[in-house]
Amino acid sequence: MLSLIVFLVHVLVTYVMAGVMWFVQLAYYPNLAAVGEESFIGYQREHVRRITRVAWTLLFLELISGILLTILGFRGIPAAVLGVNLALIVAIWCSTWFVQVPLHHKLEQGWDRELHARLVLTNWFRTFVYTIRGLIVLYVLWIVATA
Repeated sequence: MLSLIVFLVHVLVTYVMAGVMWFVQLAYYPNLAAVGEESFIGYQREHVRRITRVAWTLLFLELISGILLTILGFRGIPAAVLGVNLALIVAIWCSTWFVQVPLHHKLEQGWDRELHARLVLTNWFRTFVYTIRGLIVLYVLWIVATA
């Protein structure tokens, strides 16, 4: 029963985060350029304040469920698939902590076209990895459904 709950949480969080990442990449981050220099610092600080609770809650759920799923296994899912899934989660965390978070903090000091461009460009990595994770989870769902 625990494996089923972990599996369902993981599937849900994966698809929520994949959707969020595509939204952020195609709509939110590009729109930062339209805020205006006068309002940007307050807007960016408020964004960081508000997004932190939501994003980190989902990221922690994703990491914990990914670790547990890898440890517990689930209904014939190959361990290698779960291992790759977990490695991709770690890659997302590394990109988030070491690239996106520092860029957001620098942008809290004021609008900078170059930093913004770097934020948009480097976020394609997370968007791509979430897309791959979504495909992996789809494959896992297929394995479970056809077992």
